[in-house]
Amino acid sequence: MRTERLLLRGWTDHDRAPFAAINADPEVMKHFPAPLTRAGSDAFVDRIERHFEAHGFGLWAVEAGGELAGYTGLSIPRFHGCGRSPSTTTRS
Repeated sequence: MRTERLLLRGWTDHDRAPFAAINADPEVMKHFPAPLTRAGSDAFVDRIERHFEAHGFGLWAVEAGGELAGYTGLSIPRFHGCGRSPSTTTRS
């Protein structure tokens, strides 16, 4: 999908190095547990690709000005429910 400023597209192997640089930046990752190593970033791309294969949707690479800028899209969350413990959701 293309807009005036952005291109949303599938991932390529050429995205791995710039994505790793984005993920290693402490300022970019300040709201995440920690910056990612190259191996951690590559593993994230691998999960993104497996999710697309399994579900037909997922996270798209976002390109701005011909360079990778990040990602956006939809994924299935790893958690279930509303975060309540069973004791708070059962009746006495």
